[in-house]
Amino acid sequence: MEQMEVAMEALGAATSVHAVRLLRDQYQTLWSQAVDSTQVLEWNVQLNRWHDALIAETIRLCEQMLIREGWGHPPVRYAFVLFGSGGRSEQVQGSDQDHGLIMEDTTDSSVLEYFEHFSEVIVEQLIVLGFPRCKGQVLVSNSVWRKSMKQWEEQLRLWLEDLSWEHVRYLLIASDMRPVFGDEDLAAEWRALYANLLKRTPGIAEAMLRNTLYYKAPINSFGQIIRERFGEFAGGVNLKYGAYIPLVNGIRYLAITTGLRLDRDAFYALQQPSTWERLMYLKQNGSQDTELLSSCEMAFRSVLARRATIPFAIEEGEYVSHGYVTELDLTRDVVRALKKELQAVQGLQRYLNRQIRVQMRNER
Repeated sequence: MEQMEVAMEALGAATSVHAVRLLRDQYQTLWSQAVDSTQVLEWNVQLNRWHDALIAETIRLCEQMLIREGWGHPPVRYAFVLFGSGGRSEQVQGSDQDHGLIMEDTTDSSVLEYFEHFSEVIVEQLIVLGFPRCKGQVLVSNSVWRKSMKQWEEQLRLWLEDLSWEHVRYLLIASDMRPVFGDEDLAAEWRALYANLLKRTPGIAEAMLRNTLYYKAPINSFGQIIRERFGEFAGGVNLKYGAYIPLVNGIRYLAITTGLRLDRDAFYALQQPSTWERLMYLKQNGSQDTELLSSCEMAFRSVLARRATIPFAIEEGEYVSHGYVTELDLTRDVVRALKKELQAVQGLQRYLNRQIRVQMRNER
């Protein structure tokens, strides 16, 4: 996309976050116009490349803000990382903030104070850019997600020593980590630490599987789509939590557990956290049912394209997207295609449920 290169060049010349926001607004409609279901993977790559650049430029400008305020340059190395759809390079036009920070080890309280202030500035400036706060508080301003390497090791060990549902949820969020600014070596060190701790934790696969199956495909045993019964989107279908998230969760689980079993490269699923790359890893590895993986591949392409067409809105200056296929959009052709997507998700979840039953039998 030639316009993308022009936008990137203009971004590099921005002198304030407000200027970056104007560029985002200027080029936002480009993405809606460029959606092509046959090339949705490339569209997704380019949109997320743009979002990465927007975020990285904002952090660079935040560093300059702190210098002007008298805080000075960052006192130690750090990596700003994305989680969630950003970590997987699967953001849509209305995605929110999901991020954290990895710092070089230090015991200097002034360094910790610097990064606490820096993190608050980053969150506020990303709001100026149009990215809403994460409702679940997966934010760099939350000290749970902002730590030195040693602190991160302590936090990961704490979660792994008590595999409660909430702790496993945090571990799964963390598995989608991807650096977008700062020291990439720190992020690589963090990833290796995470992988090694997982490998040494008995029962981690079973715990992850139970969390993975939390969201169910909204389709019944007769192949009928289960629609929302109440609220603003009554009659519609929650595409995000009914199709996209179950696919992401299931494929992530298969990729991580395959890596655990094969003990390969402290595993690829953490090095390449995108759902598509995880799918390709599973297909090349050949350790899962090929028909199941082909079905997941078809469904993921289709769901990604459908997510891309859900309109975004600007509310109080923030880009937001509801993630629903509305009742008005559920034409006969859409329902037919959506059924195929949900049946593929259902097939994946049945496959994973069978693994739970096998694990339960082995435990007896």
